[in-house]
Amino acid sequence: MVGKLFIPGPSEVRRAVLEELSRPQIGHRTQEFRELFASLKPGLKKVFFTQNDVLISTSSGSGLWEAASRCCASKKILHAVNGAFSSKWADVSESCGKEVVRVKFGNGAAVKACDVEKALSAGNYEAFCMVHNETSTGVASCLEEMSEVMKGFPDVLFLVDAVSSLGGMKIEVDKLGIDVCLASSQKALALPAGISVVSVSPRAYKKAETVSGRGYYFDLLEMKKAYDKDETPYTPSIPHLFALRKQLERIENEGIENRLERHRKMAEYARSWAKDNGFEMFPEKGHESDTVSCIENTRKLDFKSIKQEMAKKGYSVDSGYGKLNEKLEAEGKHTTFRIAHMGDLTLGEVKELLAELGSLF
Repeated sequence: MVGKLFIPGPSEVRRAVLEELSRPQIGHRTQEFRELFASLKPGLKKVFFTQNDVLISTSSGSGLWEAASRCCASKKILHAVNGAFSSKWADVSESCGKEVVRVKFGNGAAVKACDVEKALSAGNYEAFCMVHNETSTGVASCLEEMSEVMKGFPDVLFLVDAVSSLGGMKIEVDKLGIDVCLASSQKALALPAGISVVSVSPRAYKKAETVSGRGYYFDLLEMKKAYDKDETPYTPSIPHLFALRKQLERIENEGIENRLERHRKMAEYARSWAKDNGFEMFPEKGHESDTVSCIENTRKLDFKSIKQEMAKKGYSVDSGYGKLNEKLEAEGKHTTFRIAHMGDLTLGEVKELLAELGSLF
């Protein structure tokens, strides 16, 4: 028994959304499909707080890492690295043949605007990449501060991974001047894994026109040409698009600000619970995520056994990011565990989970 998901992805998906996956297939070159695709655009733009195009890819967010890296720089990219996923994106850029420079921050530390500014000043970069919400450590970096820095480098594209924050934390793409902002379906958007979405600015398209070797599947310009006709360049996962339409309707009905406030309340409760039960938060103070709480196991509990017991109770929880815990253990430090509170979960469900968790120690 898997149980209700309180893990950092995939997230719990409501029945009404899951049912959309069983709709009969339609042709992806039909008017019916174009109407479906067009219906997704307004809701996606609201979630991103943007007037830019929001493209859809039948891939995980990792595919859009490749799209951003391939299309938005010919040679040199600066990557902020403060955890497992920001490190992987930098590796992807290198695998795409780009010259990558990493500005590194410790595990649990937020990306610091002053350090990024210093690094950008030292090199002729075409793009700067960062992860907004580092899922491995539960740390959220300040996009507002980074936005101010980027204003001083108008020729550098601002690329943001919002995989585990979009739909749960406010990201005002246009206000922040983000050129590429990407996210996956299976985190705070509370959809089944299998598609990803990305907002793309006119500046990013213009840059892509000058870049060779963009490939095909993740070529933003190919996606743009199809997007303008309410199509995709290739056969998409049509069931996911039906599910996305339903979820965007649900988000509209809840209200995006109400959704963000719900996430804040769930996160605040999880952090208070951790403190009241003798734990410490792993992320840098003041930079805790509103979608996933990474908690330092200061009580040295056997969380693998606890995870098994929670599964028997009908809850799926996470015993911490594996490679991070291995590193912490090797250094003689406390390991971590993570409690996700994202997507369509409610404060009541989080309270119920944590009460059951607390009963085991």
